[in-house]
Amino acid sequence: MSEFKKLINAKALYQEPERIWVAKGMKFFAIDYQGKRVTKVYRVGGLKDRVLSCHRLSSQLLRIGLHHLLPLKNGNILVTAKRKTYILSPEGQVVNIFQGYQGNKPGHQGVCVTPNGTIFFAEYLLNPKRDHDINLWRSVDNGQSFQIVKTWPKGDIRHLHFVKWDEYEKCLWLGTGDYGENGAENRLYRSADNGESWDLIGQFSQDWRAIGLCFTPDSLLWGTDAGSCPDTVHFVRMDRKTRKIEILQDFEGPCHGCASYMDGRAFFSTGVEGGENELDKYARLKEWKSGKCETIFKLKKDCWPLIVQYGVMRFPLGSDKCDKVVFTAMGLKENGECVLIEK
Repeated sequence: MSEFKKLINAKALYQEPERIWVAKGMKFFAIDYQGKRVTKVYRVGGLKDRVLSCHRLSSQLLRIGLHHLLPLKNGNILVTAKRKTYILSPEGQVVNIFQGYQGNKPGHQGVCVTPNGTIFFAEYLLNPKRDHDINLWRSVDNGQSFQIVKTWPKGDIRHLHFVKWDEYEKCLWLGTGDYGENGAENRLYRSADNGESWDLIGQFSQDWRAIGLCFTPDSLLWGTDAGSCPDTVHFVRMDRKTRKIEILQDFEGPCHGCASYMDGRAFFSTGVEGGENELDKYARLKEWKSGKCETIFKLKKDCWPLIVQYGVMRFPLGSDKCDKVVFTAMGLKENGECVLIEK
């Protein structure tokens, strides 16, 4: 088993080679890999949200706080809060607020910036009756405006799980969920033209239900997110050439996180959300090595109800340009919301 140490009580949102952007409630800043703050403290939101986000239990229960951070091509910074996305200048001035989307926030890998600076923003809402159109948004002006680039009509899918840039194929991948007849809502799409068109690569199984992807030169890797259904959670590999998938192994719980690193390593995390397919009450960190995922670290769910926070380990975005493993533990014993780093 590997060893990790607590770096700071916060959420790691974006990782860079020399620093990590973290959030505490409605404020954010960057720290170095020893935990020392290296930027100014940025703040967004009104007084009510700032007060409610001060305590991690109220913040998690009410979903108040910051959830994503992305540096933009022009030097500005994008951060998502509950039902609001802020674009800030490097000096901390709010230059735009985007509120036109549905749901509280995108999924953990539901927002990305491509190398040319285009922003993609995937709607994630509960949508249990499938009575909402679901939209993918795009900005080509560094977040000054957003337009809908693709819509799934009501009844087609529940929501969007992720949108992610693939440096190997120079394309975008997008995942949807959750159920549907024969798993019809679980889909993987690919776009090679900056989101103008999307090719459907696979569907009709819980094995296509992913919350994110890891990339290697010859394959795409993911764990399935079958948390609230009886299907066994699988670790899946898709061959880049054939587009065929194979199940490599079973996981002990739903896969809630994944991250690729510059040195070729890939990591996945399973969570605790009370599903019938979970082996126990532990969240696990797994490393992809020699064709298999091996558990290298685990933490038990804390005493607070699942409605407050699932027990999860979430990786910051941007890890593919870094070589140090960092993740946020949330809802776990003695690690209610903190950043952990490998020793």
